[in-house]
Amino acid sequence: MIRSARIESKTLTEAAQKTLRLAIAQGTYRPGSQLPTEAELGEQLGVSRTVVREALRVLQDEGLIMRRHGVGTFVRDQAILKNLNFNYGITEMIESAGLAPGTPHLAVLQEAADADQAGQLRLSVGDPLVTVERVRTADGRPVVFSLDTVSQALLDRSAIDLNRLLTESIYDVLQADLGQLIEYGVARIAPVAAPGHVAVRLGLSPGAMVLSIVQTDYSAGDEPLLYSREYHLPDAFDFVVWRRGPAKLRAIRKDAAQDS
Repeated sequence: MIRSARIESKTLTEAAQKTLRLAIAQGTYRPGSQLPTEAELGEQLGVSRTVVREALRVLQDEGLIMRRHGVGTFVRDQAILKNLNFNYGITEMIESAGLAPGTPHLAVLQEAADADQAGQLRLSVGDPLVTVERVRTADGRPVVFSLDTVSQALLDRSAIDLNRLLTESIYDVLQADLGQLIEYGVARIAPVAAPGHVAVRLGLSPGAMVLSIVQTDYSAGDEPLLYSREYHLPDAFDFVVWRRGPAKLRAIRKDAAQDS
C-alpha cells in the first residue's frame, strides 16, 4: 500500500508522481508488475483519477511504466533511465531504476573561476567557487563521476553542511537551505574519452568512452545557480529524449512568420 500524496508540499500531480516513483524504486511495484487501476491508485493517494492519470502520463514519458490498452499499466524492466526531458538528480534517477544509490567518494574543492565557469555562472574570472566532486554508485557499481559548481557567494547566504550530499541531491539542498529552486537546465551532451582521474574513479581503462553531460541550471528568474559536469557509464544507462514531430515544428514556424 502507498501513502496519501496530499501531505506533500507540492501540486497534487507532482506529489503523486513522486509517491509512485518512490514506490517503484522501493520495490512496492517491481519491474514487470502491474499497477493498480487509476481508481484504486486515486483512493490510495487521496487524489482524483484525473490527477492519477496525469501522474501516470509523466511516468510513462519518463519510461518508468508502460500502458497496454485494454490490459493495464506495468512497471518497465529496464536499465537506469536518464530521461533528458526531465531535470532531476542522479540519486532519484538511480532509485527510480530500483537500485540502491551510494556516494563512496565526496570532495569539496575551493576554486577560482576559470573563463568557462565564469561564463556559465555569469561571474568574473577569478571569483571564488565551490565544486563538489562525487562518485555515484548503483548497487555498489560506480556509474557517474560528477562535478557540481556554485559560487561561494551563493553558499555564504546560509550555513550548509555539504556532507549531506553523501545521501541527498544537490537540488534538494539548494532548495531546502538556500530557498533556491531550479526551474530549468541547459545541457550539452557528447561522447568523450574519460579524463584520467575520471577513468580511475569509475574503474575504467585509460581512454574508455563515457557520456559527458555539461549543464547549467537556472532559477525561475533566469539566474544561473549551478554548473555541472557529469561523466556517465554508457552501458549503465538508457538515455531518452522526447522529440516533437515535424508537424509541430511547421506550426511553430508558421506562427513565427505570421508574427514577423
